Amino acid sequence: MNEVTISAMHYPYIRDIGTTLTEPGWIHPDRAADYHVLIYCIQGQMQVVEEGTEYLLRDGQILFLKRGLHHWGGEGTMPGTSTVWIHFYDSCGEAAASGEQADAPRPLPKMHAPGILTPGDYDFAILLPKTISVGGMPQQLKRITEINALNHAPQSLKHLYLSMELMALLLDLHRGSQPGKPRSKSEALAQKLAVFLEAHCGEKLDTERIQAHFQHNYRYLTTLFKAKYGMAISKYHERRRIQKAAELLKNTSMNITEVSYEVQFESPYYFSRVFKKVMGESPTEYLRNVYRMNSEHDRRPH
Repeated sequence: MNEVTISAMHYPYIRDIGTTLTEPGWIHPDRAADYHVLIYCIQGQMQVVEEGTEYLLRDGQILFLKRGLHHWGGEGTMPGTSTVWIHFYDSCGEAAASGEQADAPRPLPKMHAPGILTPGDYDFAILLPKTISVGGMPQQLKRITEINALNHAPQSLKHLYLSMELMALLLDLHRGSQPGKPRSKSEALAQKLAVFLEAHCGEKLDTERIQAHFQHNYRYLTTLFKAKYGMAISKYHERRRIQKAAELLKNTSMNITEVSYEVQFESPYYFSRVFKKVMGESPTEYLRNVYRMNSEHDRRPH
């Protein structure tokens, strides 16, 4: 009911992106916006009502609010709730300005064998789920994190890259909402492992803690994880740990030594070796490139 649809003919257009950390008494704004709203609840609980239908968002859940519909917050929002939100348009505004319905659903085309595509193959709309849990979808969690990080980066044509990243996320969420074959117990366990690793990606890998948490032998768990995600637990954790370190280097005032200890490496030297292995450049080179991008942005006329 009141689902958001997006056209495959063009990318969604981002209005703005932000985060919220609720304080006691905070409730969601009361409004009828001319843009769609995506709310991702990182942690906590948020109550939102749309046209009289109540939604209670908890950890790892996403809610879409449709443009033009009245929505408001409720007292069910808990203090300390952390969210990422994205406001976006489904068109440049021409259809909305003329009063036309830009997001009328059209069926997905049948997939043909590889060959030449025509414009008609793109003329359909994609129905997004009203709510969806991404707790067991590490790729989608990573996309949301990257979109939020990109929003703060001083990058040329950033708004276009953001629109492309958002389109990829929306397609993934659409696909993830479609009924499929039931997950096996091993698949469900692998997804729970991915969520656990994401929550602890800034820490040193603790195999005993993982064994105790999941009540399984670590060798069995890493074999199961690799079968689903294509890499062992240790490699996946190493990659996410370094990616988190890169975010800290780019978005905070911490130096390399401070970041190395923040993500629980025993020495800055070892941290630098692992960083270069994962990122293809040393932390110093990475920072130099970040500074160069920032200075180029500052020199551009605004």
